[in-house]
Amino acid sequence: MKIKKKSSYNQRGMFDIEEYLTTAPCVPALREAVRTWREDNYKGVTDTTRELLNYWFKTDHRLSNGQRFAYHLAQREAMETLIYCFEVEKVRSRKSLLEHFAYDSKNLRLPPYDDYPRYCVKMATGSGKTKVMALAIAWHYFNAVRENNNDYAKTFLLIAPNVIVFERLQTDFAGGRIFRADPMFPKHFEMFWDFECYMRGDSERAHSEGAFFLSNIQQFYDRPLKGNSNEPEVMTALLGSKPQTQKLELTDFDERIAKRDGLLMVLNDEAHHTHDEDNEWNKVIRKIHTKRTIASQLDFSATPRYSKGGNFAWTVFDYPLKQAIQDNIVKRPVKGISKIEEAKSNVVNVKYAGFLTAGVERWKEYRDQLDSLKKKPILFIMMNSTEEADDIGAWLKRKYPAEFGGEKTLVIHTDSSGEIRSRNELEKARKLAREIDEETSTVNAIVSVLMLREGWDVQNVTVVVGLRPYTSKANILPEQTIGRGLRLMFKGNVSNYIERVDVIGNKAFLSFVEDLELLENLKLDTFEIGKDKLQILTIMPVDAKKSVDIGLPELTPSLVRKKSLAEEISSLDVMSLKVNPLPLKDEKKEMKTFIYEGRDIITDEVLLEREYTIPPAQTAQEVIGYYARRIASNVKLPSQFASLVPKLREFFERKAFGKEVNLDDQHVVSAMSTNLASYVVTKEFERVLRDIIVEDNTPELLTPKRLLSSTSPFPFSRKVFEAQKSIFNYVCCDNDLEYSFAKFLENAEDVEAFAKLPEQFGFSIEYPDTLSNIRNYYPDFVARVSDGTHWIIETKGREDIEVKLKDEAAIRWCENATTLTGVTWRYMKVPQGEFEELHPSTMEELIGGLVKTPA
Repeated sequence: MKIKKKSSYNQRGMFDIEEYLTTAPCVPALREAVRTWREDNYKGVTDTTRELLNYWFKTDHRLSNGQRFAYHLAQREAMETLIYCFEVEKVRSRKSLLEHFAYDSKNLRLPPYDDYPRYCVKMATGSGKTKVMALAIAWHYFNAVRENNNDYAKTFLLIAPNVIVFERLQTDFAGGRIFRADPMFPKHFEMFWDFECYMRGDSERAHSEGAFFLSNIQQFYDRPLKGNSNEPEVMTALLGSKPQTQKLELTDFDERIAKRDGLLMVLNDEAHHTHDEDNEWNKVIRKIHTKRTIASQLDFSATPRYSKGGNFAWTVFDYPLKQAIQDNIVKRPVKGISKIEEAKSNVVNVKYAGFLTAGVERWKEYRDQLDSLKKKPILFIMMNSTEEADDIGAWLKRKYPAEFGGEKTLVIHTDSSGEIRSRNELEKARKLAREIDEETSTVNAIVSVLMLREGWDVQNVTVVVGLRPYTSKANILPEQTIGRGLRLMFKGNVSNYIERVDVIGNKAFLSFVEDLELLENLKLDTFEIGKDKLQILTIMPVDAKKSVDIGLPELTPSLVRKKSLAEEISSLDVMSLKVNPLPLKDEKKEMKTFIYEGRDIITDEVLLEREYTIPPAQTAQEVIGYYARRIASNVKLPSQFASLVPKLREFFERKAFGKEVNLDDQHVVSAMSTNLASYVVTKEFERVLRDIIVEDNTPELLTPKRLLSSTSPFPFSRKVFEAQKSIFNYVCCDNDLEYSFAKFLENAEDVEAFAKLPEQFGFSIEYPDTLSNIRNYYPDFVARVSDGTHWIIETKGREDIEVKLKDEAAIRWCENATTLTGVTWRYMKVPQGEFEELHPSTMEELIGGLVKTPA
């Protein structure tokens, strides 16, 4: 553990006190520390980690289907926090974590078992915990094999709490799917990827450098989890909360893990089950640790709370439901308000008829609104008992046969006689539950009391009807009342649509939802049942407006990032580099020192204080090697390390100090190691390399014109403008400037047709950013004017450092498109201030007024 003085971020006053009261004790200080570390360009990480961070979060990605992909901010911050704790601060125990980051460590109970690093990541349901798990695995694996670092794991065990969660995770990890489908590592890392993924029941395959094992916890012991003995047998059979009874079904993963080389990482999904240090789950992990040393244990949960309500003390990252809702990472719950009362009847479908009818009618609204978007909504009804669930399921099928008859309603409980269904029926129900979001699924409604438990997460739930009194006896957290309906139905490139899930229920149910609002410090929106009609704004091409359709050509990429610069580097003239001579002082080498303080975690008393000395670099070769690795890593060409070394040596020998020097002179070595020398050499070499790392290719024409009318319908939640000159029913506008510009194009007499380019259409222009990453730029508008010229138009409120690079790339694309198609394409940037000052009425006026705009 790298020990240091408690920083100022551990002191009262650095944060709003509300943050300390609503999250885990270490989270506020860690948020500030990670933010500062990020601004310092991730100081202290390995070259491999730096490359991964850059690839994950600073590189544009497209999936195999062409869809744009980006990890969202919470996923990035979760990974940054894990890396900061393990790799930078080198926290290796929960005691150390609390000692250095907890706001009030004196009043925290220390964990009884603390033999290996353990971090908890709290992320709201539906916010992408599984992707963070996969990123953490890639981070550890590549550091273990690429850096040959023995602190990192090459073997990974992911434990699920039950069969339903296991099956959800299996979809992502079977065959290593998530590592191929998502952008997990750059292409040049593939040579190190020797990795097998084993699902529960898989036999051993040929030896691999890395291995991943997935199972549910019950496979590691032969008795039920503590506290689950009162669950009905149907719950056990369906969710797998009790262990398998046949010996042949029990996994031998623990024995196989023990035989592997290197360290192990354990990941727990839905890890709120691990709050009891002495329960079977934790005992299994500690037993595994005795056979194969654990490098790190990562606990993932949306609700990592102790039985009394507080968050796990070892939580390092907290992404609460409130923030996930505000960020549109999950659906926005909306409460249905009505004067519906429970009927005075013992017949369940009579007693709750008003609420059920309201839920069905709201579901019908969703069905009609989503039809053009080819999405099928799900009605989710939660009942108080298995008997009530069966009764309501039968009522739905009888009263609404067209919508919910036969297999269109899924009731996952007992049959009408109260007997447990056969194993075949249970397997059928589980299969239907897994496939319910697929287009081929016939299910429109689910009635259940069991499915509140974690793991059963459906994307297409749009209406939740709750008809049960929630009590502490039910052992259900407030988040779980609506948690099953939070996952987004539209993912990927539908960033401007706010999804919602409507919540309808009796007073007891809504009271529990209000507990959630209080817990998360949020206020849910409401709608009046029967009065406020649902309206999903769908943007779509209009067949009757074909005359204003516009086709954009598809070109092959014109920018290619070189895989090798060996020839260019070898021909580099270091004497032509533009640098001022570095100072070469005749002084004794200084020894850097730091103070180590050992403090009592309870009293904060200094028990030990000692000064340590860090010797400087001893040879020029050490310094040159360091700079070569850093430069190669920063320009993302690590294979060029060997080519850079001789050029850096020549630079220091002949150019850096304004005269030739002897690199064996210790004074020269010291001068090469200064912060100034580091800044000058890395910046200048990176500048030169970035000028040559991306080369222009002559593009080819793939498609003469891809019509905007080929865009699939998509939902939209921002401002729109109805225009006759656009192929779409509405022009979708992200801001007021775009709205004003769309009105201008509609009214300009020399504009024949125009459109706001929707992200769903997928048109983008490649450009090199300031770090020589090839990025994708998505222009705002396309327009066709009366002389036949086509314009790519970018409206700009404020400009950032990369605007000029985007402008140059757009001009280059238009030149290439004109040459290849014979149609004139031009680019125009429209700054907001100049547009408002000019106030043009025609495109001719706009072009003439924007004299700075390149043509």
